Amino acid sequence: MSFWSKLSKIIAPEDSSNFDTRSHWVYVRCKRCGDILSSRVDLQNDLSQDYASGQFVTRKTLVGDGANRCFQRVELALTFDKNKRLLDIQAIGGEVVDPPQKEGEIGD
Repeated sequence: MSFWSKLSKIIAPEDSSNFDTRSHWVYVRCKRCGDILSSRVDLQNDLSQDYASGQFVTRKTLVGDGANRCFQRVELALTFDKNKRLLDIQAIGGEVVDPPQKEGEIGD
């Protein structure tokens, strides 16, 4: 096995199941321009625990790429239960949408 193939297995293992359980993707449509914005929530590092309720919370601010001359901010507030399953999403300046089906659909 060559050096490069060993290195690629270390960096990007074939079994990426750990990556999927570690992240949660959120997709929102900007209310101003209609662009679909996406954000990844790292369930190990992005969450803060609310000790009063036992839940986890995080906030994200998304801004489009400016292709439509829109730099509207979309504020997200996500709440997760103690097992880090999504309970609630609140979006200000946008609306939560389903993930796009095609690969090039984000931001188009």
